[in-house]
Amino acid sequence: MDPWERSDPNLPVLAGYVVKRVPGFQARKGYLCPACHGEIPPGAGHVVAWPEAQAGERRHWHRHCWRIACRRGRIA
Repeated sequence: MDPWERSDPNLPVLAGYVVKRVPGFQARKGYLCPACHGEIPPGAGHVVAWPEAQAGERRHWHRHCWRIACRRGRIA
C-alpha cells in the first residue's frame, strides 16, 4: 500500500484537510514547519497536510504544531 494512502486515526483532523503521518525512516528531506518556521530535519517524524483536492499545497508540520493548529481550528 502506498504510504500516502494510509491515514493515521491518532492524528487530529482539520475539516477540509488530508492529514498523513510521515515516520522518521521515510523522512529523507528537511522541511520548514509553516506554523513555527522551525526546521524539520531529515529523519524526523512529522505530519504532512494539504487542502482536499489540492495535493500540490502539501505542507510538512511538526506533530505538536499540527495538534495546536487543530485545537485552534485553523492553520493560519
